[in-house]
Amino acid sequence: MLKIIFLGNHTVGVTVLKELINISEVVGIVAHPIDSEDGTVYESVFEFAKESNIPTIRSNGKDGTLKEFIIEKKPDLLYIVDFRYLLNKEIINLAPLGALNMHPSKLPQYRGRASINWAILKGETQIGLSVHFVEEGADTGDIIANTYIDLNDNQDVGDALNLLYPKYSELSKLAISLMESGKFKAIKQDESKSSYYPKRKPEDGKIDFQDNPIAIKNLIRAVAPPYPGAFGFIEQQKLIIQKAILLENNSIEAHPTGTIYEVCDNSFHIYLNSTSSLFVTSWDFDGKLANRMKIL
Repeated sequence: MLKIIFLGNHTVGVTVLKELINISEVVGIVAHPIDSEDGTVYESVFEFAKESNIPTIRSNGKDGTLKEFIIEKKPDLLYIVDFRYLLNKEIINLAPLGALNMHPSKLPQYRGRASINWAILKGETQIGLSVHFVEEGADTGDIIANTYIDLNDNQDVGDALNLLYPKYSELSKLAISLMESGKFKAIKQDESKSSYYPKRKPEDGKIDFQDNPIAIKNLIRAVAPPYPGAFGFIEQQKLIIQKAILLENNSIEAHPTGTIYEVCDNSFHIYLNSTSSLFVTSWDFDGKLANRMKIL
């Protein structure tokens, strides 16, 4: 069995750790520094590690504790899932087999942060998961395994995550098997096809109702739960739209762009233009929706 130090975060981190414990010797775990969302918004790698009685530290990858921890535990391989800090060459070289990272995109596309969100925002119909060797750059190393899943235009980021979670386990099992056997062909990434995207912030979810209707729909899909949701304002009160369907306007009364109409207890329509409207089926708002109010 390979001796592995795992570096990771989030529910996907816990998902992969459960698989690694079954197929390798996990000699140590590196979790993120303390985070208010850790164990509340998503599962905690740190708490899972403690419950599993596996030696664990918190590190941002830059402090001396990480180097000391790796030297002490003597792993064959570093395995990384949703660890948001880059490792330098010195750290990577402490493990004889180097480091592998799981990145949720069709590399070399969508390197960087929030890759699933960005892919949906850009209207992609297929998303990926790639296992690649770690270099000092962000998501730039040679790929040893990958898989793809198809998305239709009514599936959102929550749907994508639910489809990807089991793939994390399956692909980790394959990657560890390949590393143990040494029988794999590492595929160099094509830099001419690369793209890099930055971290997204909650305020990036603000909807411009003058925008292209498809772009509006994709924004709502891209930041749906478990993310904060897309939003607009009604008389300075925030309306969060969690799920909506884009409809064609067929012989309905014209309204100013952004007007709410046909309000029911659990749904309503937002007029976009003469050809399109949103049918909102999941939302969060403090107070009652009044008919024909305008989102400012």
